[in-house]
Amino acid sequence: MSGPVFAALSGDPVLAQHYADFRAKAEGALAPGLVAMIRQAVAQVHGLEAAAIDDTTLDHGTRVCIAYARRMPFEHTAISDAEAAAVVAHLGEARFVAFSVVTALADAECRAAMVDLPGLAGA
Repeated sequence: MSGPVFAALSGDPVLAQHYADFRAKAEGALAPGLVAMIRQAVAQVHGLEAAAIDDTTLDHGTRVCIAYARRMPFEHTAISDAEAAAVVAHLGEARFVAFSVVTALADAECRAAMVDLPGLAGA
């Protein structure tokens, strides 16, 4: 496991392991390709990823998920019930929860990288 949040937690190995386990379980509930696209889409929203996802190659359900993930960092309060329902229809309720966790952690990790959280934490 790597990333700025994990690095910031390196001074507390137990907490770091709990974070790594939590992230792995959330990511493990989704297809690895979807997890990678979520992380890429969120990083792009934050300006940390230059490469855009080619939506034209994705099936409708995956496009819906990626559009939702792109909105989570700065527009989460504007996401409609219908948009959420579309993601649930594609993933199912349990995977929608995992999707939400993966997206939120990707957002947190981007923000942590932007402020050098490991440096702030003295890691």
